[in-house]
Amino acid sequence: MDDIFTQCREGNAVAVRLWLDNTENDLNQGDDHGFSPLHWACREGRSAVVEMLIMRGARINVMNRGDDTPLHLAASHGHRDIVQKLLQYKADINAVNEHGNVPLHYACFWGQDQVAEDLVANGALVSICNKYGEMPVDKAKAPLRELLRERAEKMGQNLNRIPYKDTFWKGTTRTRPRNGTLNKHSGIDFKQLNFLAKLNENHSGEVILALLAPPSLIQTATLSC
Repeated sequence: MDDIFTQCREGNAVAVRLWLDNTENDLNQGDDHGFSPLHWACREGRSAVVEMLIMRGARINVMNRGDDTPLHLAASHGHRDIVQKLLQYKADINAVNEHGNVPLHYACFWGQDQVAEDLVANGALVSICNKYGEMPVDKAKAPLRELLRERAEKMGQNLNRIPYKDTFWKGTTRTRPRNGTLNKHSGIDFKQLNFLAKLNENHSGEVILALLAPPSLIQTATLSC
C-alpha cells in the first residue's frame, strides 16, 4: 500500500480514511521535504481529502521546510474551492515563507486571477514586500494589478509598501519529520521562478519548484532544458 502522502496526492479518500482511523498515525507528519498530507491534498486539488484531514485535526497553518503553508500551494495551483475552505478554517492569509512570499505573491505570479481576487477580498495585503522588496501586485499582469489595488483600497488597505520583516522563528507549526531531523530545504524563490529553464541546475530548487509550480509550466520548462 502506498504511503499517506501518495494517497493524499492521488485523492484516494478511502485509503486516507482507513489510515486516519488508525489513531497511532500522525496526520501532521512531514515527508522528506516537510510536506504534510494536507500540503499534498491542497497542492493537487483533492477537496474531499482536504475536508477529511481538516475534520480529523490537520494543522491549517502547518509549514514545510521552506515555510510554505497549504494555502501557499492551493493558491499557486488555482484551487479556488480549497483556498476558500482553508480560509473558512482560519488559514493565515498573509503567512510568509522563508523568502517572505505570501500566498497572494504566488496567485499573482502564476496568473490565478480569481484566487488572487478572493484572497484580497478576505484580507490579503497587496503591498506586503518579500525579502527582495517585491509586493504581490508587482508579480501580477497589469489588468489584475490595477484590479487588486482598486479593491484593496476600497477595503481600506494602505497601498504603501510594507517592508519585509524576518519572522523565521515565528512559530512551531512545522511538520514533524519522520526521521526526527530538523534539516531545512529551500522554499520558493522568485529568482528560481524567473529561470524555469534552469531547473536542472539545482536539485533542491528543482524539487521544491516542481512541487509549487502548475504542472503545465513545469512540463514546458523541462522540455526547454
